[in-house]
Amino acid sequence: MASLQIRDIPEPLHRQLQLRARRHHRSLAQQALWDLEAMAGLDPLQRRQAALKRLRGFWEQQPAVVWPAPPEEMLRADRDR
Repeated sequence: MASLQIRDIPEPLHRQLQLRARRHHRSLAQQALWDLEAMAGLDPLQRRQAALKRLRGFWEQQPAVVWPAPPEEMLRADRDR
């Protein structure tokens, strides 16, 4: 993924971006990316679908989890302790 660095942001714009980031529980970088995507006309649904596709690809590359016993047996053993 490409990166972008922006220097010399006017202070009022920086404050506004920080306020928006806090309001939406995002980091400053996440909020800037969100705003840039919105300004570029990218649909939020398309952004979510793309993010889910990236996550799916990540998890498909991970090895399968092998449990030592079925979950029911592990729960029963934990309760019986």
